Amino acid sequence: MASQALAQVTPDIRRRIERLRTIPTMPRLIERVVAALDDAEIDLGRVGELIEVDQALTAQILRLANSAFYGAQGRTTHVAPALVLLGTTVTRSLVLTSSVFDLQKVGLRGFWEHSIGCAVAAGALAKVTQRVPPGEASAAGLLHDLGKVIIYRELPEDFATIVERAHTEGRSFRAVEQALLGVDHAEVATWLTARWHFPPQLAEPIAFHHHPGRAWRAADHAAIVHLADILVRAVGFGNGGDPLVPEVDPAAWARLELTADMLDRVLDQFDFDLDQALNHAVLD
Repeated sequence: MASQALAQVTPDIRRRIERLRTIPTMPRLIERVVAALDDAEIDLGRVGELIEVDQALTAQILRLANSAFYGAQGRTTHVAPALVLLGTTVTRSLVLTSSVFDLQKVGLRGFWEHSIGCAVAAGALAKVTQRVPPGEASAAGLLHDLGKVIIYRELPEDFATIVERAHTEGRSFRAVEQALLGVDHAEVATWLTARWHFPPQLAEPIAFHHHPGRAWRAADHAAIVHLADILVRAVGFGNGGDPLVPEVDPAAWARLELTADMLDRVLDQFDFDLDQALNHAVLD
């Protein structure tokens, strides 16, 4: 798929996209933390000790553990109990991305808000449908546009052009980036998630949030993030890079067995959790 797309773009853009594919390797500390998380006899105390060496990473873990996504009773002030609360899948994703990609620094108005909104919406959908752990759904929602972060960091001028054209031409961000670069942000993200061995619960929703039917190992996660992305756009919270609200994939809706009553509950849960998130540690 990638090779076909690259054949359609200009040589200059092709060279830039090839550079994108040389995603940086993990810092040594992150490698050690991930290895400890993957150990069959995992010791969360040891993982906590490794994480606490890095002040920024410690802050990220504690912010998320104390956020509305996890409904923590009181404040978690130490990493080890925070890891128990988050679980290894969510912790692994946060560790892998926090040292390289700071979503709050992405130069797109409303982008961080869109990512937070999608995380909250995915968590709300997970709570109502009870198909996947809400924490995993929230983490996948938070990271669903990771490919846009990569494009912004590596091709900032092209990123700005995509955003401008999407708004002036009334086209989707994906349509413009495919026309300009020959690939879209979902595919770009797979280069990172594959190299860094993201678990399916996170890799597939990131890769297939526009085409959830293509997921095969984490289909429920992908369906939830797909619908969460659309829900957040529909309510007008944040900005995903274009003014459009995508169409719902009927198969994703059917897969989650959503009803009108359930959707009302999702919206109520979303409003409550979003209010909590905007006033809680995840945005500190």
